[in-house]
Amino acid sequence: MERRIEFESSGERCVGILRIPDDIKAGERRGAIVYCAGMSLTKEVWLPEHAEELRRAGWITLNFDYRYFGESDGEPRRRLIPPQQVRDTRAALDYVSTLPEVDADRLGLYGASLGASVAIATAAADPRVRCVVAVAGPMDLGRVWREFDGFQAFSTKVDRARAAFEETGEVSYISVARLLAGDPETAALLREEEPLYERWSLEITFESLWDLFRFCPEATVEEIAPGAALFIAPEHDELIASVEMKCAYERAQEPKRLEILSGARHVDIYRRGSAFGPVVKLSREWFEAHLGGSGVGETD
Repeated sequence: MERRIEFESSGERCVGILRIPDDIKAGERRGAIVYCAGMSLTKEVWLPEHAEELRRAGWITLNFDYRYFGESDGEPRRRLIPPQQVRDTRAALDYVSTLPEVDADRLGLYGASLGASVAIATAAADPRVRCVVAVAGPMDLGRVWREFDGFQAFSTKVDRARAAFEETGEVSYISVARLLAGDPETAALLREEEPLYERWSLEITFESLWDLFRFCPEATVEEIAPGAALFIAPEHDELIASVEMKCAYERAQEPKRLEILSGARHVDIYRRGSAFGPVVKLSREWFEAHLGGSGVGETD
């Protein structure tokens, strides 16, 4: 049971794919998991495989496009503003909360890579989130980017692009694969699979990196309450150092858990990778423990 849905976020139309378990009965309500996609990804890319595993386990799941991406509205296209993505995720929670099949007291978030950052920031801002799973994500984007050689000069170029955008509306683009060149395996997978998805482009607006560099979910992770937070980090992640998950874990309130995936790389957390199975298992167990059961709720 899969259907295309639409909801509004701050006046913009967002589009998603809702998945309903096959065994749901009339009047029955289930827990729901909203998925937060990573940098440039659309609702069709990589995370639906995880969502399908959770649907089979009994959960209602929603993959959606942030504003500016995929089928969702917003101009200029592919502008990446993390705080707006948090607002879009909260609007997605608004939407699923209205569904007759959903138990609005059992809402969870799952995010991978930059989506993990969005998921943590959303959980901190929205007390309806009772459980969050964050996989291989940066928790202080400024700290992450400052580690790269030549960052200061690059940041100056971003500042100029932002000033030009604000003054004239001028837009230029940069490839996410280029930005992530420090992790050749993930960059290669991005380039390999981009042509497979009609609405997916690796390019994001250059000026929006200004907002990306200033995004710091770690600063609010202590505000996640009463939600339970699971942090998962690949041991050999060349893209996002495991210290990012560790720092957020240390600041989070209980209940919380940190899992380091032995031998895994960033690219391994997705459907073709060796860590995909362990990530599914860990996240499913976390949702079951903190949202109750295997997705099954009460019948009206």
